[in-house]
Amino acid sequence: MRTGSHSRSRGTTIIEVMMALAMMAIGASGIIAMQKLTIVSNRDAKNLEVASEIARTWIERLRGDAMLWNHPSPLLATSDLETDTVWLAGHVQVPGTADWFRPTNQSANIYGVHDALGRDDPTAMASANGPFCVNVRLTWIRPNVSIRAEVRVYWLRQGIANWSVPSVPASPLCGSDPAAPPQIQYETQTYHFVHLITEIRQNTAM
Repeated sequence: MRTGSHSRSRGTTIIEVMMALAMMAIGASGIIAMQKLTIVSNRDAKNLEVASEIARTWIERLRGDAMLWNHPSPLLATSDLETDTVWLAGHVQVPGTADWFRPTNQSANIYGVHDALGRDDPTAMASANGPFCVNVRLTWIRPNVSIRAEVRVYWLRQGIANWSVPSVPASPLCGSDPAAPPQIQYETQTYHFVHLITEIRQNTAM
């Protein structure tokens, strides 16, 4: 009589199950970390592009404003910089004395405050919270001929709430008045910055 042989299959132990779960958790955490890094990188790149476009927009606004600066000229000896311009009037100083300011024009609902898409925020007169804030500084290169125009766009770094910004006015983010929040250029741990510089020349009337 032939006795049949029985095969036995070994079961999975608790230790093996736990090791498999641990390896799966490590792999999943790595994937999550990569996804988070991708999301953060995409967000930062998007914010940088929006801020750069805002800065370029303000450079063009200042250049357009200078088209109204026509005198002094052979036709008129008196400067019209303070009377005919919008953004330049009252702000051009000698080097070393000029302060940053937030450009505002209430009649046009422009306050140097932009939303997440880079658009002017028409409600910024009541609440200048950004997320993107614009400052301008104007200094003479050659008096009554050319101006050095600087445009600075800043926004909060990720993870920093408006109420936790150290040592600078943070509520509202863009400042409570047209004067720029003081010393923010030193708060590189708090803000991101885009800074553009150009020369603006008088559009002399002939």
